[in-house]
Amino acid sequence: MSYESKQFSDIADSPLGKRLWDFLNEHDNIIRAETATYLGRPAVEPLGPILVQQFPEFGKGTIEDRIKQTIGHMTRQILEERGYTVDRQGVRIKRDDNPFVSATRYRQHAIRKH
Repeated sequence: MSYESKQFSDIADSPLGKRLWDFLNEHDNIIRAETATYLGRPAVEPLGPILVQQFPEFGKGTIEDRIKQTIGHMTRQILEERGYTVDRQGVRIKRDDNPFVSATRYRQHAIRKH
């Protein structure tokens, strides 16, 4: 699966964007996003602290808003491909160690084909 960047092509086409796409497509990170979804939480919630650890350009736990939006857009494409649909946008994330303040929650819409 390749990323359809649309309005985020400036970031998606950069080396950082390519690394983010690869990171989000790692098996363990897909499982994390799906587990968060199963638990009724935003898909990117468990990924935030890991992103900060693995991407030195995020410095002291902050990620620029445009990059967070790109991560959300990438995550949406990955989950939609796996049979998920948007359940609710703007779900608050209250953990201090998470760079995301709010994010989208998904629900499984169709049975996955693997």
